[in-house]
Amino acid sequence: MNLKFHRMAPLAIAICLLGGCDAKKAPTETGRAAVKEVVTQPFSALDSAKDSLKHSEDKQKAALDEANKEIK
Repeated sequence: MNLKFHRMAPLAIAICLLGGCDAKKAPTETGRAAVKEVVTQPFSALDSAKDSLKHSEDKQKAALDEANKEIK
């Protein structure tokens, strides 16, 4: 049994070290995703506001056109 342990110990250490390397990537990727979200959030809000304004202008224009048709 002691012989099996000596054969498996390097493999176990290698697996632990490889797992540790993957664990360090996760916070970096999570941080990058969070920064990207914070940076792009104002642009998304601006695009949303532009779309809302365009929709409102189109609605107003349609109402004006309808009123002009009724007057004529």
